[in-house]
This record gives sequence, structure tokens and C-alpha cells, in this order.
Amino acid sequence: MPKRHPATPDDWSVAYTRAVAGNIRAHRERRRMSVQALADRCTALGYPLERTNLNKLESGGRASMSVAELLVLARALDTPPMLLLVPLHDEPVEILPGVEAPAAEAAAWLDGTAPAPDADDAEAGEERRDALRLLRDHHRAVEEWTSRSRAARTAGTRAADAQDPNQREWQEAAHQHADQARHAADRLGFLRDGMRLRGVPLPELPPGLIHLDDTPA
Repeated sequence: MPKRHPATPDDWSVAYTRAVAGNIRAHRERRRMSVQALADRCTALGYPLERTNLNKLESGGRASMSVAELLVLARALDTPPMLLLVPLHDEPVEILPGVEAPAAEAAAWLDGTAPAPDADDAEAGEERRDALRLLRDHHRAVEEWTSRSRAARTAGTRAADAQDPNQREWQEAAHQHADQARHAADRLGFLRDGMRLRGVPLPELPPGLIHLDDTPA
């Protein structure tokens, strides 16, 4: 449960900016990047950030930062933006003014898994969270289909080698992987139907799955 305490918007904004800046510094140091290297990386990504500006941010000398800066810095650090907002540790996070919650609860709100830590209605925003769940499940199903299809092809190649002493085992493995790939494809078809019903934009499919969007004659 979140811990509520008095807070002014300005105080919270500055404190949270400094917390995010500390997370940026921690991720940079973990990657053994200098401030200049991080600035150069941001510039290469199309959003120039001066080393002095980053130094000021990391040292707590700035009271705010833009969403654009956050996104570019996350990309430059090869880290999900959410982990710059909420590091996964045991310390509570003041995720909203006066609302202190465990990092896991704050992260679950940010990624759409759960309502806001201070929400009185657990079902508030459920429709939009459901849309995000569909997108996450779709991504996992595509990964599963891709992995299983690749494994089926590899096993099939080995099974076709009459000289392989494990030919029979490879044939069985190819069959199992192919069956699991079909299950993943069926799951994707179901998910895409649900996304259409909810008006969720459909992600692009790999070439081998385009048939899932074929309209019956």
C-alpha cells in the first residue's frame, strides 16, 4: 500500500527529477560510460545534449528535465525508460506528490500492469491496461512462434541427415517444435481478434504469419 504524506507539487517535481537523474548516472556508470560519451551518443541519436548540461542534471543542479531528454537518454543507455523513472530496488518511490509506494507497485502502474498505487478504484483505466496486455501478449507470442519455428527448421535439417545417429530424436524434436509454433500462431490469431474488437492498432506480423490476417472468402 502507498504511504501518503504532505507534499507540494514543486518540491516533489524537483525531488523526483533528482531521483531520475541519479538513476541516469547509475546506469551510465554501470555501462562504464563517461558523461561525454553519453552526450555524444545522444547527439548521434539526433537529440544533442551538451556534456555540461548532463553534468548539471546528474549533480542535481537542474530542477526539471523534458520527456524528450528522458527518452533519448534511455535509448542512449540501452535501458527501458521505465527503469530511469523507477529503479527496481527495495527503496520506496514517491511516484506522485505525497504518494510513496514500493518500487514494484510504481513500476506496475507505469507499465500498465496495475492501477496507480493510490487509486481508490482498482478497475479505473482497466480498458487501456487491457490494451497494453494484449500488445505484450502479442509480442511474446511472436517471439515464441519465431523461436519454435527456427528450432523446428534446425531439427528438421538434422532429421533429414540419414547419417545422423539421432535422426529419430531429431524428427520427434522437429514435430514438437512445429506443433508449439502452431499453437503460438493460433494464440496470435486470437489476440489479434481481441485487438480488433478493442480498436488496438495491430502490430506488423512476420512474413510467415501474414496469413493470420487473411479475410475468409
